[in-house]
Amino acid sequence: MISRSISAGESCAGRLRVSGAVADGMRVVVVGAGFSGLAAALALTRAGAHVRVLEARDRVGGRVLTRWLPDGTQLDLGAQWIGPTQDRMYALVAEHGLATFPSAAVGAPTLLWAGQRRAEPPTQAGRVFGLLDEYAARLDPAAPWQAPEAAQWDRTILGGWLRATAGDGDTADYLGRLLAGGLLATSADELSLLHLLFYLRSAGGTGPLLGMAGGAQQDRIVGGPPALAERMAAALPPGTLTLATPVREIAQTIDGVTAWTDTGRVDGDAMVVALAPALASRIRYDPPLPALRDGLTQRMPMGSALKVHAVYPEPFWRADGLSGVATSSAGPLTETVDNSTPTSPLGVLTGFSYSSDAAALREMSSEQRRRCLLDAFAALVGPGAGNPMALVEYDWSAEEWTRGCFCGALTPGTWSTYGPRLRAPVGRVHWAGTETATRWTGYLEGAVRAGERAAAEVLAV
Repeated sequence: MISRSISAGESCAGRLRVSGAVADGMRVVVVGAGFSGLAAALALTRAGAHVRVLEARDRVGGRVLTRWLPDGTQLDLGAQWIGPTQDRMYALVAEHGLATFPSAAVGAPTLLWAGQRRAEPPTQAGRVFGLLDEYAARLDPAAPWQAPEAAQWDRTILGGWLRATAGDGDTADYLGRLLAGGLLATSADELSLLHLLFYLRSAGGTGPLLGMAGGAQQDRIVGGPPALAERMAAALPPGTLTLATPVREIAQTIDGVTAWTDTGRVDGDAMVVALAPALASRIRYDPPLPALRDGLTQRMPMGSALKVHAVYPEPFWRADGLSGVATSSAGPLTETVDNSTPTSPLGVLTGFSYSSDAAALREMSSEQRRRCLLDAFAALVGPGAGNPMALVEYDWSAEEWTRGCFCGALTPGTWSTYGPRLRAPVGRVHWAGTETATRWTGYLEGAVRAGERAAAEVLAV
């Protein structure tokens, strides 16, 4: 479509300097209006750039979505939590006039182990967590491939490592469900030890990632994360954002970069692609992406999860001394949480199914799936969980412009060869999205930090 193409690996820095494009007057196209794209657009706009944001969906926010029950109960169907050290998210909540509330924390957690309830996992689970934290501390999250043990860890399958380290198969399987499933919505047999260590390092370890109070699941946003995304979008200058406009092609020349949509073209001096690598790879590039960058996108599939809300007249489990927070060593649900809100009398249990368990649920009829899920809730939380007022499912893998959650994960062996291409710009195209974050990757915090980092790259040219 465009003549005078530059080579895919050619730097555009000199061209931008010659043309005098600094913050004032610089034209930047942002692809994607999730938290990463919105954060990039706000940073660029405040620096004086002229920004256009193109979003394929008919809404902003990306992998967040809130549904409201008739009584006003808030059901967060996508990403929902923030916690300590996620400073950019707390700052944005305050800046845009919103508030948070603590996740429900009443009663004791439940562990279903081989069909029997127990108070806590075996002691060797704590030893494995400690070893993982020790290994993760050796990584630079900006360059995990540089660790002395990186090559070995990258070719080590997490599932095999757990089976060799945990002491018994049941503990290994449970930890695989909790770590590969609960953190990355994948299987321990599809994940390298290095990728898990990178993920742990980006958040500060197993404690912050797995914790409720004091951890990543500590707080929720009043009105849901979409309320914050909408206010971030409203803070952009009029005409900046265009919804329902998927970008089909990105073309670079010595003069600039162009996003082609179904209705025309949007030109810029630079571009920020704020999409998961798996989605960014579906755009056509002219010239084609360098082989190593394209190879990375082929090796970073999205996770697979089902998130299910069961709604009850009240949070009955609290009367039994239970918190509603539960994990299971087997079965269709790996974990549940109490997702009730302080302004509603209703009780909400939210369950998560991952990887092959989620795939099996998708194969069932809607009635079979409902029965299977309710049986799993009842086994974890008690017989009363088998009869909810409503059961609300959401499958991000079925959404055209998401195709999975929570985030993309590099396959075994990929970090060592392709890792340096994750954030490296390709000419005038810069990469954002939570997958590219070095702090809190996979979370809303990581998305915001990645967007702001990509904006800083553009402004530094």
